[in-house]
Amino acid sequence: MDAQRFIKEIGRGGEGARSLPYDMALQMFESLFEGRFDDIELGAILIALRMKGESLDEVRAALDVLEPRLNRLPVDLARPCVSIPSYNGARHTPNLVPLLACLLADAGVQVVVHGVSRDARRTTTAEIMSAMGLGAVRDVGQAVDVIDRGVPAFVPVELLSPPLAGLLALRARLGVRNIGHTLAKLINPTLAPDCLRMASFTHPEFNRLQHDYFIGSRRPAMLMRGTEGEVVASTRRAAQIDWVHDGECEVAVLAQAIASGGLPALPDASDASATARWIQSVLAGERPVPQAIDQQVGAVLVALGIPSSRHEHLMA
Repeated sequence: MDAQRFIKEIGRGGEGARSLPYDMALQMFESLFEGRFDDIELGAILIALRMKGESLDEVRAALDVLEPRLNRLPVDLARPCVSIPSYNGARHTPNLVPLLACLLADAGVQVVVHGVSRDARRTTTAEIMSAMGLGAVRDVGQAVDVIDRGVPAFVPVELLSPPLAGLLALRARLGVRNIGHTLAKLINPTLAPDCLRMASFTHPEFNRLQHDYFIGSRRPAMLMRGTEGEVVASTRRAAQIDWVHDGECEVAVLAQAIASGGLPALPDASDASATARWIQSVLAGERPVPQAIDQQVGAVLVALGIPSSRHEHLMA
């Protein structure tokens, strides 16, 4: 596949670059995920998209190519299911994604956490879950068994999609993120069409892009500003959470000021062992669930139609 015709459109610089129409983007991403571009062509395409900014049609096309190629999990279609992408980890504050995942699983939700296993500069969700005895699954069958036991399954991105994992790994060589990071937060890792996808953004343009994608696709999602890029409510900063479903968007959790006296006592350190012990103490009832995360869990349960007397006031 000749990459020039794509690069000539998206790589013309800040003033001349144009986004690809859906059909042309579909051709480009089919070639990309089938490995038809050489390293120079691939790098040029990724940097051009990065500099131009990804359009909705380009993201739609990429997902339409990628998702059928995923090793997706055959979850129970009769039970509610949630996808939690975890590709950032934590640097400054404890990573509480495993707490969110476990609370949802305890409420009867099938929880699929997918992401990277290691990051030299951050504490990943995979490392914390491993310290909790919830290590990453080795194959799809094991993931299904784990979910059937009522606990969240961590699925490494390498298992879901080797080509996507390869795109993400290029960040270490290129020094900047690429469209793979956008796609990883939007994919459905299951065979359940109505799996509730939780997605987060860090920049305003991705906020609009995510909303437009899910509204247009009419697939359910929970969208929010990320906590260090992770889709878990911040215990320090109030954030709005939106529920997108049936082509509409409604506010699930309002951003409200958090009183200084209401801030929870977080782990003293953000390493995997300390965070795992703190999360386990919360799950054991030895300390309260942080209010922001409790509200987030409640909003997800309401969206899934799961009765919960503690959260019946949400989205009423």
